[in-house]
Amino acid sequence: AGKKISFQYFKYDVRKEQKLRNEGKPWTFSPHRLVWNGDFYYMVGVFDSKKVGTFRLDRIVKRPDVLEEDALPFPKDFDFNKHLQVSFRMFGTNYTTVDLICANDLMDAILDKFGKDVTTYCYDMENFRAEVEVVPSKVFFSWVFGFEGKVVIKGPAEVKEEYKNMVLQAAEKL
Repeated sequence: AGKKISFQYFKYDVRKEQKLRNEGKPWTFSPHRLVWNGDFYYMVGVFDSKKVGTFRLDRIVKRPDVLEEDALPFPKDFDFNKHLQVSFRMFGTNYTTVDLICANDLMDAILDKFGKDVTTYCYDMENFRAEVEVVPSKVFFSWVFGFEGKVVIKGPAEVKEEYKNMVLQAAEKL
């Protein structure tokens, strides 16, 4: 309809009870696209702050109210297809270029995730380097971890350090 919507959104607490987010105040949002990702539907759109956001549809409390205000467009520099490629489970919009060192037998997996236009270089006889644009989130880190050391974050240093800290914190819990 090209209009903004208003809705309440929840998360589960430790008792598996729904708790309203945003202190129970409704979100106002300009929805643009519906995406199936990781077994869930997500609504991608724009907040009044003009920041792109994502909401899982099954976490919306009830049918959203359609408002009279016209929906805000995506920012001019927002590339929706790129967003789909670089976000993991629709998590975040702060993209960073990350260098990955990948075992040669993972080229299919890298192309499946990032597309054929991903920049790759020969690294050594057993590995290649891939420059990928991602949202460096815990979901991305779990994807890297799933390759059991066959994908290594080479840089930037702050992303590598964040991943290292996450792995160490998880190991301390054992």
